[in-house]
Amino acid sequence: MIHSFKVATTLSAYRIVAISGNNQVAYPSGGQVLPIGITKDTVLDTTNSIPVAGPGERALCYFNDTMASAGFVQSDTSGRGVLWTPGANTTTSFTVTSCYVGILCGPSVGITGTLAEVFIVPGLARGA
Repeated sequence: MIHSFKVATTLSAYRIVAISGNNQVAYPSGGQVLPIGITKDTVLDTTNSIPVAGPGERALCYFNDTMASAGFVQSDTSGRGVLWTPGANTTTSFTVTSCYVGILCGPSVGITGTLAEVFIVPGLARGA
């Protein structure tokens, strides 16, 4: 089921997004921001909304890195998919150390700029 959200800024299609405000989405500002899905269209006007594929769905994602199939996908600060890097363990049990949007379910990504299919299952790592 594709959901529609207001945009906090100009967004491109096939990019990973997170909640940024009152029913608004934006690219995650860092690896510790939990993404909610992947945009399905491009919105150039910040007064409009954008369709977002969410948890349990498959969506194309624009990759800024190479990675093997079945790897966890994290977002860079422009919403492009990169290989998830678990954050360092902390002694604070509720500190989020890193987040991912889902799993690369299509073939391996061998070239930066590739569109590849991601099964959206957002998750996070936190301190022990």
